[in-house]
Formats: sequence, structure tokens, C-alpha cells
Amino acid sequence: MSSIIKIKPLSTTYVDSGHANQNFCENRNIFAGSFHKSACSSVMFKSLINFDLKDLNSHDLSNIYLCLYVNDINSDTSYYSNSILSIYKNLEPFNNSNVTWNSSPCNDYPIHFTIDPSDVGKYIKINITSIVKSWLKNNDNYGLSIEANNYYSSLIKFASINSDKPPLLYTQNMDINCEYNNYNTLVNHSCR
Repeated sequence: MSSIIKIKPLSTTYVDSGHANQNFCENRNIFAGSFHKSACSSVMFKSLINFDLKDLNSHDLSNIYLCLYVNDINSDTSYYSNSILSIYKNLEPFNNSNVTWNSSPCNDYPIHFTIDPSDVGKYIKINITSIVKSWLKNNDNYGLSIEANNYYSSLIKFASINSDKPPLLYTQNMDINCEYNNYNTLVNHSCR
């Protein structure tokens, strides 16, 4: 028997290079990409997300998706913006309430994805099965970073945990040993 599981994050925040010593964990939105001040100057943004996966068993999981609600895309075509972002596996822990651009964790193992203007106002889903299975196998779940892979990326605004459309992990478990009834209020959120 298979069950669908939706897991709400433990925490979300974003950091940016323009406010390198500030934390934004209380915001209703998280950001990833860049904001172009001029042709020679950009402010880079990255989102950080943590999930508690202690009740999941990697052997029973099929595909695992990160679902993000896209609130807006700030594209500045005059600077050759694109909407390509990357999800990275964090390699070290961070404290959500005080992490800043200057103290954000090192990361690796990128998964690249593109945001389309038609995604605004919808959940998108990105397959992160390899990252989650690595977390479960190696017991090194330090969360995710979402950021631009170049300085010409658009600025993407996602809903945070403090909104009514938080990020979710969405998976199908073939033989579930845990229940996530606490998240029944999230069943109305659709991942495409």
C-alpha cells in the first residue's frame, strides 16, 4: 500500500549580500536569485530551508519533491536576466534565527531548475530524491540552500513557512510507518 506524505519545513529564511549581517527568518517570503542595482552591481539572495526527516525510511521512498509556492518573479531583461536557480545540499548546520549571508553554510550537489512566468501563483515541484536519500543514508540533514547559479538570474519570491502556502516535501511512501496527520490542513495545496 502506498501513501502520499507532505512534510512542512522546520524553518525557512533568506539571506542577501546587500544586508550581509542581517537575518530574515520572520518574513512571509523567501528569495533566491539576484536584484540588479546597475549593470555592474547586483545583490544576491539565497533561501535556506530545513526539514525534519527522522521518521522517514529511505528504502521505502520513491520520488521526493520540494514544492515551492512562487509568489513573484522580478525579471530585469535589460541585464540579461534568466530564471534558472539551483538547490544545494547544505554541508554544515546553520541556526535559522541568526544565519546571515556572511555565516550561511557551505553547500554542494546542485540540482538546477527553471522558473517560468506561468509558475507565479502556483506550487512548483523539483525532484530532490538524491539529496533526501543522501541525508537519510549519511545522517547529514543540514537543509537546503536555493540560490542563483550566476549573477544574471531573476529575483524569485517564494512563500515561506510564515505564509499560508509554505514549502513542502512531497513524497510517496510504499510502506509507511509514520503518520503526518498534523499536516492535513495542507492537503489543499497542489503540486503539479
